[in-house]
Amino acid sequence: MDSTPSQLPDQSDLQQQPAQKAWSWRRYIITSTIQVTVFLFLYVLSIGPLFWQWYASFNSLSSPFFAAFYTPLLLACDLIPPLADGVNWYINLWIG
Repeated sequence: MDSTPSQLPDQSDLQQQPAQKAWSWRRYIITSTIQVTVFLFLYVLSIGPLFWQWYASFNSLSSPFFAAFYTPLLLACDLIPPLADGVNWYINLWIG
């Protein structure tokens, strides 16, 4: 009968497993933070090309979707004046 030796993991493989788990959590947190930051950045930048849709929606001239979608940005601009200045400047690039 042929018997093949069973493949047992090296000691080095066993020692690396806990470090990989800790690294994966760290990588998950960093990756999630980057993804949320990029999403928020794109969300704020999307108001420029969609300003007239938002304006019509905000003034009840069209569907209320855009008014609801950009309400968090409107509230953030009310609370943070430098953000409002930046958003207004950016919108003026698109409509001016």
